[in-house]
Amino acid sequence: MANQTHNSNEDLDLALVSGKIKKYIGRINDWFFDWILFLKRNIILVAIVIIAGVALGYYMDSNEKIYEQRIVVMPNFGSIDYLYDNIELINEKIKESDGEFLSSIGFNGGAAIGGITVKPVIEIYDFIDDEEDEQQKKLQVFRLLAESDNIEDVMEDMPTSRNYTKHLITIYTAGNASHEATVEPLMKYLNQDAYFLKVKEEYTKSLEQEIVANDSTINNIDALLTGYSVNGRKTPVGNQMYHSDNTQLDEVIILKNKLIKKQNKNRVNRINYSKIIKENSVVLNVKRDNILAGRMKLIVPFLLFFFIFMPIVSFISYYKRQIKKRKMIINE
Repeated sequence: MANQTHNSNEDLDLALVSGKIKKYIGRINDWFFDWILFLKRNIILVAIVIIAGVALGYYMDSNEKIYEQRIVVMPNFGSIDYLYDNIELINEKIKESDGEFLSSIGFNGGAAIGGITVKPVIEIYDFIDDEEDEQQKKLQVFRLLAESDNIEDVMEDMPTSRNYTKHLITIYTAGNASHEATVEPLMKYLNQDAYFLKVKEEYTKSLEQEIVANDSTINNIDALLTGYSVNGRKTPVGNQMYHSDNTQLDEVIILKNKLIKKQNKNRVNRINYSKIIKENSVVLNVKRDNILAGRMKLIVPFLLFFFIFMPIVSFISYYKRQIKKRKMIINE
């Protein structure tokens, strides 16, 4: 008897669930059919909305021309903070539409500038240097990277970014821009600071003195090696070092090789130190793409239909129902 009651309860539950599912499916079917009737009644308006949305989307896609002007720069003489602070200042002035300030630095012609950013060019090998006095500082950076759970965050962190040699400045413009209207005014503005111009002068003077002193030392070493060769002993040829039983001579040859490497670096620095912020490369008019680029012709009709057309139609339908309801109450 108990078993029959249990089976009867299960059958009842199954019938109840089945009834709810059928009712739910029926509602979906009614809803779908109501949509068909709605589209049938408003087919002309729906077509107008879609056509207008596609046309507007095409227009927005065709006018969406944001270009990037990219400048890779090398801040010299400890001017990294100076670079970042000034780029931030210019960007704020652009947001405020401060035409007077922008004109004062030369941004008064060509394509409209929509913004400017600067970020480090992440090159971890920038931390590897032959300079012995730099090793301790850079060892601390590597220790920080090793202890971090997320190396990428540490590498891109602002304090870490100060140690990178190169940085990327990006100027965003509405349309194509010329070098004269964007890069030249910016670089001129960044390279006219009075303090750093004095520091540059001292750096350059010290560098020239070091180059002259190193050249003199190399010449003296060459003279010493020449004299040693005249005496008929083994000596290195060019920059290649052969075995010598004279330990002091080997040390002199090693010193010469180090000085040659140092002079090569100094002559490159002579070029880099020609400006406070030295531009290394410039790439103009790189079109900026985003997730919405070229898709507005599909997005705009959807937005117009569901967020403008449907709310208006729903409100009109609600209004008519309420008017009809009140008329029925009055008639009764």
